[in-house]
Amino acid sequence: MGKTEWSMWANEQALVSSAVALLGGLLAVAGQFKNWQFGVYAIVISLLVAVLEYPRGKRQKGRTVERTGQFCFTAVVRQGRLLTRNYFIRFVFYLVISVACCFHLSTVLSGVCFIITSIIYMVAALKGEEWIPVEREKESSGPNIIPEPKNPPPRRPPSPTNRL
Repeated sequence: MGKTEWSMWANEQALVSSAVALLGGLLAVAGQFKNWQFGVYAIVISLLVAVLEYPRGKRQKGRTVERTGQFCFTAVVRQGRLLTRNYFIRFVFYLVISVACCFHLSTVLSGVCFIITSIIYMVAALKGEEWIPVEREKESSGPNIIPEPKNPPPRRPPSPTNRL
């Protein structure tokens, strides 16, 4: 079997965690529950995580399928250099942001999801993985068109002096 790329799994888990945090934060703010400020925190963090995690990293082997509109977010993540490329730093980041999410009932599920995301990123960091941006492939100008023959059949092979 092939080698598991933990970073791909962690990337998807982080996006789901940000969606859960957004929904929990909106619920806390809309309901005006006690300590609804944790809901505002969850909304802000979920948007930050979505920007950080939306661009997929390049796979180690095989072809990487880009997300729609990934190019804009890739430029943002690329500017972060070590802070956004290193998975050990992402492990610590998700562990730290999960703490405040665990203080309110509507955001506790997102806190647990962020803890799981941090564990997956820790495994990816220990395996030596790193975020590498997906470079766009240069599109060819079109198919290679062979010109139509000028001589009727039977044709002789073109001589070195008489090429088409």
